[in-house]
Amino acid sequence: MDISKDIQLLRIQQSRIAPKLQKGATADKVGGKKSFNKELRKAADGFEELFVHKMLQIMRSTVKKNGFMSGGRGEEIFQDMLDENYAKIITQSRAFGLSELIYNQNKK
Repeated sequence: MDISKDIQLLRIQQSRIAPKLQKGATADKVGGKKSFNKELRKAADGFEELFVHKMLQIMRSTVKKNGFMSGGRGEEIFQDMLDENYAKIITQSRAFGLSELIYNQNKK
């Protein structure tokens, strides 16, 4: 299994989140720590959501499909959307804990 594409995807997502954190940091100087911490919470939640979604995809790829119940491309699309929603639910419930760990390490 090649995870270089997955790592590249996470780096792209990180590059999209980093400018938002920098904006929050400049707002921190003007408006206080709350804006930075709020943006940090969003970024940490976003990272955890991506992480959990990828973990669910990889876990699901280990399950063998039989020819009888395979739904083809439509099932794959639906399954990906379902995994994405599962990742959102897991992140919102704070059950996984990665987001909380990132937030606590980086908050001001």
